[in-house]
Amino acid sequence: MMNLRCLVVDDERLARVELAALLAEAGGCQVVGEAASVTGAVAAVRAHRPDVVFLDIQMPEANGFSLFDLLPDPPLVVVVSAFDANAVRAFTVQAVDYLPKPVTPDRLAMALERVRELLAGPPEQDPLYVEDKQGGRFVATDAIYLVRAYDHYVRLYHGDGTSLLRLPLRELEKRLPPDAFFRCSRSEIVRVSAIRHFRSLSRGRYLLSVGTEDEEVIMSEARAVKWRQRFTAT
Repeated sequence: MMNLRCLVVDDERLARVELAALLAEAGGCQVVGEAASVTGAVAAVRAHRPDVVFLDIQMPEANGFSLFDLLPDPPLVVVVSAFDANAVRAFTVQAVDYLPKPVTPDRLAMALERVRELLAGPPEQDPLYVEDKQGGRFVATDAIYLVRAYDHYVRLYHGDGTSLLRLPLRELEKRLPPDAFFRCSRSEIVRVSAIRHFRSLSRGRYLLSVGTEDEEVIMSEARAVKWRQRFTAT
């Protein structure tokens, strides 16, 4: 088991003590520091170089999300909050996971597994071969941030532009790493880490801005339920 250097950030001392105890019980975790504010968290990150920060959001001095603005290259962050509204924003700032308070051992174990997977690096994925005007090319799956389905083909959005692939969306979905991608609707799949903005719509739907070009994607009501089950389950 990979040993993790952890930093616990919460303005409530009892909350820090409880989470540190849960991390000790989980095994393979070393709490290298604690902080009661965002300012303290910045100093602790620079001093201790943790692998992961467990970050409270509602703190008196500054909102926990401001940590992402103060650190140009932050370590992995797991948001810990009693407010469900913070769950959506946690993933727009590319937090690793969202832990609802009170934190349970089972839910913490899931977050730690995710952290270790990310630190270990992604598994090797076979590239996709797509035809173009010059003949054909390979597109790495980790370069894809959006997939849109049409009648008999899909359009891949990636770092070099877009490519067309004659493959049903359901078949392509099987070839994409499930931890990295999410099916937003019957015709669109997005890379979770490529979601830049996340806004609530009527009937429980979400409007997403994805990738550097801010492609707009509407997450259906049914898929929004799946999203909350995947990322906010207790």
